[in-house]
Amino acid sequence: MKRNFLLLLFSCTFCTILFTSTIFGQTNSDQVNLFDKANLSEWEFHTNKVGIKVDEVYSFSDDGILSCRGEPFGWLGTKAEYKNFKLSVNYRWPKGVKPTNSGVFIRLNKQPEKTFLPRCVEIQLAPKRAGDLYGFHGMKLPAPKGITKERVSERDGGEIFGYVNGLKKFDDYEKEAGQWNSLDILCYNGFIIIVLNGKIANWVTDAEQTKGKIGFQSEGGQIEFRNAILNILP
Repeated sequence: MKRNFLLLLFSCTFCTILFTSTIFGQTNSDQVNLFDKANLSEWEFHTNKVGIKVDEVYSFSDDGILSCRGEPFGWLGTKAEYKNFKLSVNYRWPKGVKPTNSGVFIRLNKQPEKTFLPRCVEIQLAPKRAGDLYGFHGMKLPAPKGITKERVSERDGGEIFGYVNGLKKFDDYEKEAGQWNSLDILCYNGFIIIVLNGKIANWVTDAEQTKGKIGFQSEGGQIEFRNAILNILP
């Protein structure tokens, strides 16, 4: 009963913020198709392997699909930084390829030297964990009040992860490998709300409020992204 009430509350919050963004004068100039006419030189690339070029890990198809090989570990990110936005993107594990690990980074604001993982919030895409939220290297991501301890993650991850805090998703909403998943990420001040295939998968209410890049992670296996539409909010 309590969980249903919270889901209803945050469903209303999600819709209210989107409606508010329209009232505030949302125009086409505030919407960006991240993959439209994109080429890899327009992106920032990082990996922990010396001598690796971006086109050895990522590629854009003619129809706007971003393909990530998954090795070596790293990320491809925007050069611009964003604080408040709604990002809609599709992702899938290609048919015939075993799903492994990946994620979408938001508010990426620092890259430590001794790791491939940046200081950021990650929306986890690994199978059976899609929708989990993690803050790496001390990125503030406290669990909302009333959340069960089983959903809360907190640990010292050493040089690779730094201090990690996060929150597990509600349930499994992802589709089978080979099918496209829809992922909506609303980032508004302290709110981060994750909608996976039309269902609210996770949220936090007091996230660290900082600008950062948006990144697509390389971590273990092939994954594809398409239709990355960014609506910049006030």
